[in-house]
Amino acid sequence: MDAARRPQDRTAGCRWISYDSRFGETIQGTSTELFVTSPLMAEALAVREALLQARDFHLSNICLKSDNHVLIKALISKQHPVELYGINLDIENLSSSFSSTSFSYVPRSLNSAADALAKSALYHAHPLLRL
Repeated sequence: MDAARRPQDRTAGCRWISYDSRFGETIQGTSTELFVTSPLMAEALAVREALLQARDFHLSNICLKSDNHVLIKALISKQHPVELYGINLDIENLSSSFSSTSFSYVPRSLNSAADALAKSALYHAHPLLRL
């Protein structure tokens, strides 16, 4: 999962890729978020949307990976930055609806597919603007 953000208009493109091992299929999702104040917030919104989709697909075991070390650390420690307090509480509540949920950091170089999809989502939200 990843998020790309255009600071001048505070729009973020969020994309996530899920792999359902039960059926061996890949599930992708996208959202465009407005009034996003930081890349950290954009990533937290992408996590929340990915968990909502996982819940809708009735997945039970979630291993969520992100290239945002600060967000993963906050989710694991449950010590939330002030700007993410509400979003991270949503993530905690959503996490409780799964049998198991884990959060782990993955370097961006190993997360290139999600990064490219996030930039694509942002581009499609504003096709006249280039990243």
